[in-house]
Amino acid sequence: MIRIAIIGMGLIGTALGISLRSADSKKDPMGEIEVIGYDANTDHLKEARARLAIDKMAPSLAEAVKGVHLVVLAVPALALRDVLATLAPCLEPGAVVTDVTSTKGQVTAWAQELLSANNPFVGGHPMAGREQSGPKAAVHDLFKGAVYCLCPNVNSPPESIALCEAMVERVGAKTYFIDPYEHDAYVAGISHMPFLLASLLVHVTSQASSWREMSALAAGGYRDTTRLASGDVTMHRDIIMTNAEAINRWIDVCIDELQGLKSEIAGGNQAAVQEYLQRTKQARDEWLKQKPGMRPGEAEYEDMGMGMVERPSLFGRRAGGRSS
Repeated sequence: MIRIAIIGMGLIGTALGISLRSADSKKDPMGEIEVIGYDANTDHLKEARARLAIDKMAPSLAEAVKGVHLVVLAVPALALRDVLATLAPCLEPGAVVTDVTSTKGQVTAWAQELLSANNPFVGGHPMAGREQSGPKAAVHDLFKGAVYCLCPNVNSPPESIALCEAMVERVGAKTYFIDPYEHDAYVAGISHMPFLLASLLVHVTSQASSWREMSALAAGGYRDTTRLASGDVTMHRDIIMTNAEAINRWIDVCIDELQGLKSEIAGGNQAAVQEYLQRTKQARDEWLKQKPGMRPGEAEYEDMGMGMVERPSLFGRRAGGRSS
């Protein structure tokens, strides 16, 4: 039996537990598992147990990781360093540690600094979530069909990577191997900036002197564009602070784009404005035509059938077995 500890029973930690425990152990390669949960917030822990996300509630971090094969850290990014420091002396030799935070470079550096060589770290980030937070918002199919980034180190033992990949496949997600710093540069643009831009729009409009009158006119377009601003504030603060360099580069690009667009509008350049809008519409339309959650190169190896295939990876190509 494989024993898995989930540290942090918020939305992602609870959804992960539900997905792991609801899988068919007779058909899944991981076989029988036991999931132990821990959260400093006892209400979250009790809610996760009530929702059948975990088999056991641990009274402490040390008890949670006793005798486990895999530890999943599902805590806010800025809390991870302290959790790793507390966790390190409690781990069984050979226990693998992974996480689910949205930034990987800083977290990987902390893990290399604090964890023993006997406890390999494989960074992880499921590209899935909801605006709501907490264990009550968790759903069993949150990871179904989602891309799940894994960021092993060059020295990560193959068996530690295989264990994390087996977990990803068990919850119905699709493994995508990627370098931690490439991951952070990319998700800053397609995940972190959307939240910041939604927050920016809410801020500038809600602080306007005419907001009371203006808000009555706000409808679907405003609601859809600002949806992400309702997300978990602590989580997004930690994301921003642990990925500041990449996010600031994207902010600079956005400022330059807005300044250029402002100049065209002020100059009455109708053709330039239309060309800009047409170009962005075409880019988005082409993106929407792609299969959701399709990894680069996935279409090619999906057509290969069973057997050994080359998995898409930003390391190049990483040999693998089953495709999901």
